[in-house]
Amino acid sequence: MKLSLRLLVACILLLLAPLAVAVYEDNGLRKSFAISRAGSAPVIDGKLDDDAWRSATTIDDFHQTVPTDGASPTEITIVRVTYDDEYLYIAADLRDSDPSEIRAKQMIQGKMFFSDDRFWVTIDSFNTKRNDYFFQVNANGIRREALRENNARFIEEWSAIWHAESAVHENGWATEIAIPFKSISFAPESDTWGINFGRGIVRKQEFNMWASHERQDWPAYGGEVKGIGEIEQGLGLDVVPSVNVSQERDLAAGTSDTGFDPSLDVRYRITPSLTATLTLNTDFSTAEVDEQQIALDRFSLFFPEKRDFFLQDAGIFEFGNIDTNGRPFFSRRIGLSADGEAVGIDAGIKLTGRIGDFNIGTLAIRQEAYEDIEAKDLFVARGSYNVLDESAVGFVLTHGDPTTNETNSVAGVDFLYRNSDGPFGEILTGQFWAQQSDSSDLDGDDSAFGARLEIPSDKLMAYVAGQYIEENFRPALGFVNRTGIRRVDAGLRYRTRPDEGRWRAINNRIDYTLVTDMDGERLSEKTRIRPVSFYSHTDDFLFVEWERNRETVLEDFELFDRLIVPAGDYEFERYRAEIATGRQRPLRVVVSVQDGEFFGGDRLEKFVELQWRQSAHFYLGASFTENVVELPSGNFTSHLASLRSDVAFNSRWSWSNLLQYDNTSDRLGVNSRLRYIPEAGKEMLLVLNHGADVHRNNSVSSTQNQLNLKVSYTFRY
Repeated sequence: MKLSLRLLVACILLLLAPLAVAVYEDNGLRKSFAISRAGSAPVIDGKLDDDAWRSATTIDDFHQTVPTDGASPTEITIVRVTYDDEYLYIAADLRDSDPSEIRAKQMIQGKMFFSDDRFWVTIDSFNTKRNDYFFQVNANGIRREALRENNARFIEEWSAIWHAESAVHENGWATEIAIPFKSISFAPESDTWGINFGRGIVRKQEFNMWASHERQDWPAYGGEVKGIGEIEQGLGLDVVPSVNVSQERDLAAGTSDTGFDPSLDVRYRITPSLTATLTLNTDFSTAEVDEQQIALDRFSLFFPEKRDFFLQDAGIFEFGNIDTNGRPFFSRRIGLSADGEAVGIDAGIKLTGRIGDFNIGTLAIRQEAYEDIEAKDLFVARGSYNVLDESAVGFVLTHGDPTTNETNSVAGVDFLYRNSDGPFGEILTGQFWAQQSDSSDLDGDDSAFGARLEIPSDKLMAYVAGQYIEENFRPALGFVNRTGIRRVDAGLRYRTRPDEGRWRAINNRIDYTLVTDMDGERLSEKTRIRPVSFYSHTDDFLFVEWERNRETVLEDFELFDRLIVPAGDYEFERYRAEIATGRQRPLRVVVSVQDGEFFGGDRLEKFVELQWRQSAHFYLGASFTENVVELPSGNFTSHLASLRSDVAFNSRWSWSNLLQYDNTSDRLGVNSRLRYIPEAGKEMLLVLNHGADVHRNNSVSSTQNQLNLKVSYTFRY
């Protein structure tokens, strides 16, 4: 792999930098408690009557973060923590003065439950104050887990095996949690972990934490648990065989195909902090479908990763905290063609984990040949080193091009800075990164750089950022949708929290973006002002917004595959208003209207969304977006509609359906998923995908139908 000399030198300097950094001394203000080993394992049933809890460490010194930071909670929360050789156990007694008002309307495992009362625990098992595991449960015993990386990113698609049960009692509700040490990584030589606990009471919009700083509960502000020792992961081996039986029919051509595809995932913990994962004959046909989007400019859309193999330890591969444009690695580039069709993966192996203060991630994939693209060997390496108290330096290397027959590689370095005691006592964060690509079909002008400084506090949020992406910068395993640019972003948000009245917070915000070409000529300029936005104590909100756009279009482009936007200079203003009711309400309503000029014409956008939670067993959601666009080249009204329903027969059986339609492609899609999870690590999934064309006379003709039955079982040793 060819690398530029300057990136190699920068990488070496960054990796040597920690040797010159003074060792951080804890300021002694961090909350902590000592844990004791359980004499016997508690039964995880949501009832706090086990002997193990009588001798467990008790934590009850919670405080509010919302609505009043630091105030005493209105309800009592008592947490007990203990452990044995295999599990960390947490019990929470969540007292409530009115148990009849406890909200618990989610009964599908892994789904979000913003509408519900909830309890969560976060575990920073390396005590780095940077990353942690997030485990959350509601009063129905529904589990939700995530990764939190670099005190900034929430990776909610991650999943793990753990156990929880909840029960409502006469004084509130209780939950019991058992987290296997086999499900997390940790440093066996350390007996001190980072830990935190939180509770949400949604009818009051009250959130309580054990440890926090300026309403934030990122790993940097958690507490510590001391005394964990002599714990086991067994062999540290998970073997996950699965089989997928499928039938696919092309209804237009009148052809059909059936398949029987076994696959195998193997995860082995080489050490408690280092995991190797192997996947063979990987099948992603049952992964969740993407929610449809409509492009309203000339740049590629970004869709999140939803495939389990790539989500495991996904946070380790994050680089520079880059959201979209300029990412060196974006796993959706693998196993998908340029037009989004699935491509087979023969095998993949991944090594992720931490060795001391060094975080590593490597990924090697053998992708099958398709169409005229040869079979490809793809490789990614990511490493970072923890420096200072909350910061890290790192590098990334990628090799391979999954969508063309050219060769491509990328090398990059980054520095993520965080100081919880920054200027004026506020938090200060920074991100700095540099990359260079090397493509066989491009020569020179292939570098990219970026930086961002931010004060992300509750009262005052301010940031300034810049990007420099040369014309030929091409991360074939990453994501870039705009090159040959210099970009500057800046913004300021001021928040007022009234002492009384209906409003919990009132925000005033301004954001500015300028994009130029490499010679400094303006390409895009946007000023966006939200003079006021209101957030109520019942989680309702409303805001108004004004934006001014200046765009230089260098080449003609199409909107909706119908309307031509000619090259030229454009200047236009737009106005927006939005109102939404709180997520805890049985019926949630979101209404947004945006109007104004648009590329030499006008565009009126209307959006409405309804979410009805009839009970814990039934949810119905519908959304509709309409864009009425009038340009000199013509007029078009686009429609994007979706209808979603969830039926939870109980906490193990669920049936989810998603119907989507847009009149840009005149395509109707149905995704129906019947799911059975008898316990964590075991799953049966029956998935129906159906596609149809919608004609001008509103008739519908089916085009394809796919039915998949997938069964997987985790053998843990």
